[in-house]
Amino acid sequence: MHTIIKIALLSALVLSDAAQCDETDGGKTFSENLFSRTKLTGDWGGIRNDMDDHGVTLDLDATHATQHIASGGYDGSLLSQFPGNRISQSLPGISETESDAMFNLLLNVDTGKAGLWPGGFLTVRGEGRVGDSLGIRSGGLMPTNGDALSPAVPGHSNQDVLALTELTYAQFLSEQFGVAFGLINMADGDRNEFAGSLRSRSHFMNVGMRLSPVIGAAVPLLTTLGATAIFMPTDNITGKAGFINAEETAGYNPFERDNGTTFLTEWQVSHAFAGLPGKQTAGFVYGFDRNKLDFGTDPRLQLATLLRTGEAVRTNADTWALYYNAHQYIQGDSSGGWGPFIRAGVSDGHPNPIKWNVAFGLGGVGVGSWRPDDNWGLGAYALGASNEPLINRLGIHDETGFEAFYNAAFTPWLHVTADVQYIDSALTGANRLAEGSLPAVNLPGPKEAWVVGVRTNLNF
Repeated sequence: MHTIIKIALLSALVLSDAAQCDETDGGKTFSENLFSRTKLTGDWGGIRNDMDDHGVTLDLDATHATQHIASGGYDGSLLSQFPGNRISQSLPGISETESDAMFNLLLNVDTGKAGLWPGGFLTVRGEGRVGDSLGIRSGGLMPTNGDALSPAVPGHSNQDVLALTELTYAQFLSEQFGVAFGLINMADGDRNEFAGSLRSRSHFMNVGMRLSPVIGAAVPLLTTLGATAIFMPTDNITGKAGFINAEETAGYNPFERDNGTTFLTEWQVSHAFAGLPGKQTAGFVYGFDRNKLDFGTDPRLQLATLLRTGEAVRTNADTWALYYNAHQYIQGDSSGGWGPFIRAGVSDGHPNPIKWNVAFGLGGVGVGSWRPDDNWGLGAYALGASNEPLINRLGIHDETGFEAFYNAAFTPWLHVTADVQYIDSALTGANRLAEGSLPAVNLPGPKEAWVVGVRTNLNF
């Protein structure tokens, strides 16, 4: 029994988002009253509990986000003077207020509990998106709503999409070792307990706070084919290492999108300082055999509008990046406490468009005994553009930003986040929006922006 529990915990740590832990919590809270159970739709007349007892969980969550530009950013009145061209079409945020919704359907199968064989875990995920986000209207290089990047179907940024984003099988061969392969979802990487990850729906919204963008040249945003080995040498250390395709494959045949290969490894160490818990995560990626890199197709960097010529960096150079994040409670723990966090990364800068990044701040769980299930955070980020010739030609500089959020848990299945952001944009010198064969459109650069938002997450 000890081995089974340990393997199940390792699977949850490595293959799924910590914010989704109640998806596999044994179902014991499915049948409680409306305001206590973890899922809005309950136990489905006992069916959900029976499925869980046999190792099968099926979950659906939906996220709706509305953001408003209180001041600054690109001047929407100027952008609206170019109706019908690709600039206005690619700037959904001509309006100062935009809303979008994201859906996540997740199936998990534990082969041991299903009576098949021990140590096997199948994960299938589908995601959808409708509506518009602010896009580049906010003026920042980093998107203000990271939730709206999923699913990241190439060529369909900020469009209504539905795609298979994960189909992974993991087999644990012992308490210390396992393997995983298939269509891997990368959104759970670089996770921080206070700052979240790209998968998070209860932490920061700005991408600059949720991950290290230095990995962009080697790691696709969301979905790709790959295989990894999973390690747990001790109770407080977990790690993975493997190879993935370097291109995003959501919505496409993954076997036809294999431009480049990336080696990746990520390790997490849990520890206690003066009896208070903390964790450190470090990762390394190395990309090779990639002959082109189209900055404009990566939704982590809002460059599509600036690169309407379809210009891509042609390269035969390998690329690498290192990233690190940590958090440390200085009062309490994950059941109620707070402390600082930090996130940082560095890359070779060629062909990677981001040379370095850093984010830091304070985060916490609960507000005393009054609001024990809420969480909150405030912090700042900064990133430095590389000396890649295309980046210099576009006039892209360093970017800084500030963000604060409060995520209120009205019930275990209903969370509402209030969010405010300040952005000092890297695009202040990028005032020529290219139009393919048409002359570039000259616009004033974006002003320092304030963005406010509300996000609602429902777990069905």
